[in-house]
Order: sequence, then structure tokens, then C-alpha cells
Amino acid sequence: MKLIRLLLMFCLGSIFILGCNGEDGNGGDDYNVKTVNNITLQWKTDTLSNLLVKVSTATVGWIAVGFDPSAGMQDANIIIGYVVNDTAYIRDDFGTGLHAHAADTALGGTDDVDDRAGTETGGITEISFTIPLDSGDPRDRILEIGESYQVILAWGIDDAFDLPHTVRVTTSIDI
Repeated sequence: MKLIRLLLMFCLGSIFILGCNGEDGNGGDDYNVKTVNNITLQWKTDTLSNLLVKVSTATVGWIAVGFDPSAGMQDANIIIGYVVNDTAYIRDDFGTGLHAHAADTALGGTDDVDDRAGTETGGITEISFTIPLDSGDPRDRILEIGESYQVILAWGIDDAFDLPHTVRVTTSIDI
């Protein structure tokens, strides 16, 4: 009986430790995880100086993350995407003003997003991608391991790169 109680306590303790990923934490595959206003951001770096990112929320529209804005959306490296018929559409944008952004390529910059992917299942959209920590594009902010950065998270209800957001939040993360 004592052995059964010990095993039960061990199992319950293991479930608690493995299952607790509150607002911040470490997700599967060594991703860092932050959830703000029901938008979940997961990120990690690789050995090639890239940032691997996943963003998800309850929408059938677009979702976006913007790294290191100076104010509002201004100067942020914004990655925005949506999924239609199992195809992910993901664009590399630059924050051109407090409330505006445009494709890097339309502004003379480069599209530095790799490994684009996305899913839309049960009303949840997730996009994933890889960006270099330093792309060499003057429109992209340089990100350094060990530093903290402000991040914008947003989503909209329709599939398009230029529609207004329904929810927008700002948080910070450590790379």
C-alpha cells in the first residue's frame, strides 16, 4: 500500500511538472514559450544563428509577430502570415510607422524568411518560420542571443496581409 501511494505521488508530481507551461516556459523541442492574450509565441535559436519561431492563436485569419519596434510598429521586423487550403502565406514586413507596415521587398529590402509553414485546424492558426538573427538587411533589426527584445503579437479575422488587427499586444522576450 505504501509503495502504491509513493508511485501515485511520483506520477502526479511528474504530470504536474511536465504539464505546467504557464504564461512563460519551455515548450517541446526546447522552444521558449510565452502566451499573452491567448496568442502563443514559441522561439529558439539554432547553431546557424537563426531564430526559429512559431506563433498561434484562435483565428481563421492572419497572425503576426514583430520584433524590436522603436514605437508602435515603427522599425519592427514583422512576420505576418495566414493559411488557406493547407497552404501557408508568410511575408517579411517592415514597420513603416506607428500603425503601418509594408513588405520588405516593396521597400528595397530583402525577404529573409525561411522554412515557412502553417496550419489552420479547429479555428486555430499557427505559422512557423526561421529568420536570421542578423540578415544583413538594413530593414531588419539585429537580434542577439542573451538580449531582451520587445515583441508585438497581433491577429486579424481574415486572410490578408493588409487588414487591421483584431487583437494586438506587446510583450518582451529573451533571445
